[in-house]
Amino acid sequence: MVAVPLLVLGSRFGGLATALFLAHQGFPVHVLERDRPEDVDRGLAVLTPAALRELAALGLADRLAAQAWEPRRLAHADADSGAVLRVTELGPVVRARFGRPYLLAPHAAVRALLVAACAADEMITVTYGRSAVSVEDLGDAVLVTDDTGVRYRAEAVIGADGPGSPVRPHLGGGHVLSSPYLVHRGSGPAPPDGLLRLWSSPTLHVTQSALPDGYGATGEVSVTVRVDALEDMHRDGVTAVVRRLLARAAPEVREAVGDAVVTGPSRVHRHHAPLERGARHRLTVVGGAAQPMLPHTAQSVATEIVDAATLGRAFDHADGRIVPALEEYASVRGVPRAAVARRAADFATLCHADGLVRRMRDRLWRAAAVDATAAVVGASRPGPSGGGPPGSDGDHRPGLVVSPAREPDTVGPPTGPGPAGPIAG
Repeated sequence: MVAVPLLVLGSRFGGLATALFLAHQGFPVHVLERDRPEDVDRGLAVLTPAALRELAALGLADRLAAQAWEPRRLAHADADSGAVLRVTELGPVVRARFGRPYLLAPHAAVRALLVAACAADEMITVTYGRSAVSVEDLGDAVLVTDDTGVRYRAEAVIGADGPGSPVRPHLGGGHVLSSPYLVHRGSGPAPPDGLLRLWSSPTLHVTQSALPDGYGATGEVSVTVRVDALEDMHRDGVTAVVRRLLARAAPEVREAVGDAVVTGPSRVHRHHAPLERGARHRLTVVGGAAQPMLPHTAQSVATEIVDAATLGRAFDHADGRIVPALEEYASVRGVPRAAVARRAADFATLCHADGLVRRMRDRLWRAAAVDATAAVVGASRPGPSGGGPPGSDGDHRPGLVVSPAREPDTVGPPTGPGPAGPIAG
């Protein structure tokens, strides 16, 4: 049996980010990382100003920014007709208001940077290609068995390994609330003029973005499919059903998608209810293990980073006392994280609306009714102190107020009410 102080169960980004923020506060961490260093799927991670602010504490923000793409604006259109529903200013507007940009970085770039940073930190050890198959809560310790039979006794375990984390059952609840959504990703042409393009219909949610130099293609497309026709998919196959759906889409959507749906979907997404508790004894979860996210607002990676940073600060505040640290973290992050997931689910509902609801949505989105720039970057309304709750996804500068009305000096073309989400990440 291997004895470790803090054990992180990770996959993709959450586990490595959690280890880095804990080590940054001076705590030794061991990570069981399900994926190997070179394992990474297609796609772009959205790095919000809040996430970049946290990464700056680790010295990683500027290095990621050098490998990222910064869209100047977002254009949301109807996938069937191609009619533009709203345009939201990003680029300089986000920098001016929130102090940092809104960036899209390839998953491969984010993964490589986290792997290298963990390797360079003497407080972190990582075992790649391993995942936990069982977690036993002893109250004063946690026993974990990995998929090779190795057993670990840890003073605390943090689940950062997604919705299937074996830590989740110990925290109760978190049941599925939505039907599945399938995501396909592939290379495609870059959108024009620094534009992040989004199309939605009752069944499809398509995004088109540019890639930074050095990634072999000029752009990337993401196709999210709401699963309504399960029988058709079982009979004909997912790819055939998606192609039929795209055949009815506007020409510019078909051109952007190209061959992105030749292969199967990268993963299945569902919206879940929040867990009953954020921590129990010496167990907690971060990111998708705590609150699985629908892809429509692309907040999953940013949420993992903010969760990990908040957990690190909680350990620092508690002087390394595990139970108080986990309780503080759960108290600070539970509500904001659930709100982010709820916004993603609400936005998915709006994107896939049909009939009268769809017509009402289009009319409202064409009216300037809310601060859509703040909604896109995931900024939440500050509290009385001007900064919102610690660890929230909002901006923390004193005096910033997310206005329900459009700001004529900063936000350009018409925007509309409701949650705004840029890309399936």
